[in-house]
Amino acid sequence: MNIVGYLLKKASLSTMLTSFLEEIVVLVIVCLANRFWLGVPIRLKSELPFWQQVKTNGVPVFFMVVNGSMLVTAKRFTEHSALLVLLALLIAIFEETLFRGILLGGFLRRFASNVRWGVWLAAIFSSLLFAASHLINLSHQSLTMTVGQVLMAFGFGLLTSAMYLRTGSLLWTIAWHFLEDAQVLVNTGLLQQGVNLPAWAGIGPLVVYGGVAWFMLRRSKLADIRARFLN
Repeated sequence: MNIVGYLLKKASLSTMLTSFLEEIVVLVIVCLANRFWLGVPIRLKSELPFWQQVKTNGVPVFFMVVNGSMLVTAKRFTEHSALLVLLALLIAIFEETLFRGILLGGFLRRFASNVRWGVWLAAIFSSLLFAASHLINLSHQSLTMTVGQVLMAFGFGLLTSAMYLRTGSLLWTIAWHFLEDAQVLVNTGLLQQGVNLPAWAGIGPLVVYGGVAWFMLRRSKLADIRARFLN
């Protein structure tokens, strides 16, 4: 991402266009790498009935409703706002495809022999990488705000991992990720000017998201997850 972003910036493109091209190019690279190298199946369609999926994702669905409400009640939409919403969709598709679809699925296979902790190890490792990817934000914001985002992203990664593992559909995590990023981008802008959250602000979401993920990935559900993804 850094290399692609650097090359695009050397072309003297606008920040918005650079962001769009960066997401598209990296998404294509990731999909090609998975197609010809990693070969991790990415699941979009769940085998569960829709309302059972909603029930399984009960708490995340609540967060999705909150994010959606914050998006539709944001300041008056402009053409720029519409572009930010579209960018949020691209970001969600790319990051969920990479971190939940490919990396989480790959780690599941890597830790398949560990019946008791394999699922959790996969969720933790993929979420740590997702959190670490947010260190790229140091290029345009403070260290304290970035640390807060890293903590929040780790908790978000755990919970979206749980959503994907419990339902077998990446569409749920893409939808929530999209609504989360869309309302943030529309309300604060691409570079979140004027926002300077302290590092500890990420602790609350980490605890809440992590707690819900722990409940969703409780021991009684691990056998179903292994049967869905490893058999």
